[in-house]
Amino acid sequence: MKKLFAVWMAAALLVCTLAGCGGKNPDGGAQDGSTVNLMDLYTVEDPEGVEYDQRVALYKPFLESDDHYADGAREMFFVYYGKDGKGVYMYNVEIFESEESAAAYLETAGVGEVDGKAYVATSDADFFAAMESFIPDLQTWIDNCMASGMIEVD
Repeated sequence: MKKLFAVWMAAALLVCTLAGCGGKNPDGGAQDGSTVNLMDLYTVEDPEGVEYDQRVALYKPFLESDDHYADGAREMFFVYYGKDGKGVYMYNVEIFESEESAAAYLETAGVGEVDGKAYVATSDADFFAAMESFIPDLQTWIDNCMASGMIEVD
């Protein structure tokens, strides 16, 4: 179990290191075919030009005992896009207690962007290809996240 968690944490760190930026504010509307409503806290748009046959959104609250909680982080989401069982795109969205704490985290992370209280980082197919020797397919990414306590968002 410690090995799975270590791999997951290393992957999250690489997301922050290799990521690009993206995201949209929630519009209060229902999820349609091109947006993912993350529990009315944030909404992401499907990435333009990315072909996918699978989309999975995962969620985990930060607990007071988590180190990142002290930074102001309160919720974490991953939205994975896959094609033929391989990852092709991912959003990492963290919702913070305040806009100031999200901005402070961005300065520490060095990549991504802040949109209100949300810190958003993205990764593309190149990231998944670089990680393939550690995490071979999208289902393994999902399984590792769920083993760490994440749940699927409807």
